[in-house]
Amino acid sequence: MTHLTRNDFANALQLLARIETQAGNLNSFARAVVTELGDYVASELTTLSVCDLFTGHRQLVSALYGDDYRRSRLEYAIAMPLFSDLHTLVSVVLNRRRLDFSERDRERLELVRPHLAFLYRHARKGVATPSGDSVLPSPVQAPAVSPSGLTTREGEVMYWLACGKTDAEIAALLSISPRTVQKHLEHIYVKLGVETRTAAVMRSATSLAIKK
Repeated sequence: MTHLTRNDFANALQLLARIETQAGNLNSFARAVVTELGDYVASELTTLSVCDLFTGHRQLVSALYGDDYRRSRLEYAIAMPLFSDLHTLVSVVLNRRRLDFSERDRERLELVRPHLAFLYRHARKGVATPSGDSVLPSPVQAPAVSPSGLTTREGEVMYWLACGKTDAEIAALLSISPRTVQKHLEHIYVKLGVETRTAAVMRSATSLAIKK
């Protein structure tokens, strides 16, 4: 059930139009994303970071601190992945200290996420989208290469797992039921010889590194 209104869609289009003008390179794109998203979905700290899935090291690319920011008192966070190749995860994280994020907040972020992922890929190449062109939906696709032994569907589940998605979110992205996602995860765990989600992501990334 959607909680979005006509104004939410209008605001999303306006946000994307503003960020698109700053998508010529990664630095300006990152600054625009944290600035605009901090207003689009209220946040006391908004960051864009790059995480090395092998080491767990996270590099902060850009951050916006709200007037009420208190590092030690931030209690709630919501992450929005923009890119992942099973080695690197690029994501935007919004933080609050008092009020948890609502389902509507999640829907508003998911509304713009595929478009921001599209703009990120252009910014990463140092290419700005031509002025006047529409930013069409372009969901991040699972990489063609997946760990040995996994089916195509299991590879897709593994990809979204690495992006930090929940079972319910993976089910929605792949148009399957949460129960089916759980079944795929059970098979993945057995094939990779692991017992947890984190271990599966790390084993998958290691497997691909060895293969290359």
